[in-house]
Amino acid sequence: MHRAEAAKNALGEDRYMERIFIVKMLLDANEPNRIAGAVGFSTRENKVYYFRCNTAVVACGGAVNVYRPRSTGEGMGRAWYPVWNAGSTYTMVAQVGGEMTMMENRFVPARFKDGYGPVGAWFLLFKAKATNYKGEDYCETNRAMLKPYEDRGYAKGHIIPTCLRNHMMLREMREGRGPIYMDTKTALLNTVNGDLTSPEWKHLESEAWEDFLDMCVGQANLWAATNCAPEDRGSEIMPTEPYLLGSHSGCCGIWVSGPDEDWVPEDYKIKADNGKVYNRMTSVNGLFTCADGVGASGHKFSSGSHAEGRIVGKQMVRWVVDHKDFKPSPKENAADLAKEIYQPMYTYLEGKDISTDPVVNPNYITPKNFMMRLIKCTDEYGGGVATLYMTSKALLNTGFWLLGMLEEDSKKLAARDLHELMRCWEQFHRLWTVRLHMQHIEFREESRYPGFYYRGDFMGLDDSKWKCFVNSKYDPETGETTVFKKPYYMVVPE
Repeated sequence: MHRAEAAKNALGEDRYMERIFIVKMLLDANEPNRIAGAVGFSTRENKVYYFRCNTAVVACGGAVNVYRPRSTGEGMGRAWYPVWNAGSTYTMVAQVGGEMTMMENRFVPARFKDGYGPVGAWFLLFKAKATNYKGEDYCETNRAMLKPYEDRGYAKGHIIPTCLRNHMMLREMREGRGPIYMDTKTALLNTVNGDLTSPEWKHLESEAWEDFLDMCVGQANLWAATNCAPEDRGSEIMPTEPYLLGSHSGCCGIWVSGPDEDWVPEDYKIKADNGKVYNRMTSVNGLFTCADGVGASGHKFSSGSHAEGRIVGKQMVRWVVDHKDFKPSPKENAADLAKEIYQPMYTYLEGKDISTDPVVNPNYITPKNFMMRLIKCTDEYGGGVATLYMTSKALLNTGFWLLGMLEEDSKKLAARDLHELMRCWEQFHRLWTVRLHMQHIEFREESRYPGFYYRGDFMGLDDSKWKCFVNSKYDPETGETTVFKKPYYMVVPE
């Protein structure tokens, strides 16, 4: 909120706009591959906003609810990542021809089952262990599973990469040694019986609970609902549904330019229309991204994403100075775009009288029902929790067939109000994002991220063919997406 106030103070009340849902970016009519604007609508009043711009940044987070969550019923919206992240970053940049990278990658964090509470606080502060039903530390009993990755230098020392921890956990579950528990009881007893004095213990306990519940206060409700006291019994943990993001432990996103430094390979620099290199610019001239939008750059977390935002802000100023004579002329006109944006509301008004229940109607589909179909498809065919993250070319092909029909039905999305209109466009962005994710998975014929997903027809690693980036590009003129390899260079020596 304080950052929003800073923007408001800098721009002034008459130039500061909020609560506007941007639907798509706009290319210039006169210069090829040049960003020229954006279009969106107010979620509070019946207004369409048609922006012309010299430069733009797309930073709308990652993608949540693109796979079926483990929690159902009232917990349907519960997720590890912010639920308003609808893949808009990836969709809007891809639609204007921005090159994407590592969209096959996803993050599947282990979390307290159904509550989605974080496990890191227990591992780090309480030194807790995760065990199978026998009380065994499965990371020790399954240590041999790490050898193929240790031999390649992908797992070193005592720190086990997140996906490989999942890899071990999933083996326990497949072979009937679940449920998996966080041994909260032993961890708390060991801490209490240690060398800590009572005031020191109370301080640590307070810090740990604050850290834990700040991230997921709902976990306390779950403990209460299941009559579980964490100091008396362990709590079940399990991998969540997949999320798509370019920060934290996720690497999917947009291919952007590195800085114009001599240590940066030329393949990692994007030359703009004037021959210059602008750090964090996409392959579309004048269009930037940061944080979850930047692919092949995981483990940024909050501070790294903030740093990228500062880089982008400065580079955009530099861009405007270098292109001060540019006059943006978006290809599409405002009237056509307004009609397209409001189409779900027109669809509802035209078809609503045919049924007594506004949710069940042969002439349209509601955004919630659309999302149910989407996440059922991805869950069962795109490597979701239903198959323990396993997929294959045959499964993916079935998924693409279903997504194709869903694409047709997206033209029949219906909205009863502005909130549902936003939900309609969110679902369309989710459809685009998750289809691109599955296209990348199909292209990469190996299982490079075991524990996050598996190609059942290509288990294991194949560095001879796939130690590279998988990139893609959508052609706005032809409507076709091309997926291809991009060379990987070791920039920082091991």
